[in-house]
Amino acid sequence: MNKLLPKALATSLAMAIATALPLFSLQVNAEQTASGFDKNRLHLGAGVSYNHIDMPFGGRSADAAGINLFVGYELSNRMPDVITTVELGYGQTDDFYADGTDISGLWIAGTIAKDLPEINPNLFAIGRLGLDGGDDDGLIIGAGAGLHLNKYLDLRGEYIKKDASSVLQASLVYNF
Repeated sequence: MNKLLPKALATSLAMAIATALPLFSLQVNAEQTASGFDKNRLHLGAGVSYNHIDMPFGGRSADAAGINLFVGYELSNRMPDVITTVELGYGQTDDFYADGTDISGLWIAGTIAKDLPEINPNLFAIGRLGLDGGDDDGLIIGAGAGLHLNKYLDLRGEYIKKDASSVLQASLVYNF
């Protein structure tokens, strides 16, 4: 129990910092902040993933399928044609090995998305930076592309690198 406490405190502190950094790095519009929560800035998402653990120095590599559920909130910024959000989610993989080894847990990330009308009016690029507080705890960094299917639905494809795993993820996002 005593060994778990420092890890839990470190994870909580890291997640608090990851939440605060996007808020401090953006120049938030005071009028929108004063108006409070806006449900039209909210989005919900679900995804499936292919997860790979590559063990260096002769260890066993392994693969497993996974799922992700997340909620996000769009932040105000002064960057034209750029959308910034904070996302909080939960991920779970199948077993990597016969002994029941899987990866699961909460994560938080800041995302930045840019529409690419020069290529296709519905196409956008997305990047993410955050922290995983679960079994694969540590830094999350990722990039990908998405497609606006309509006003409310987006389809995303991303490559995400975590501490111990590499993830290819496809997500469907509902925008309020």
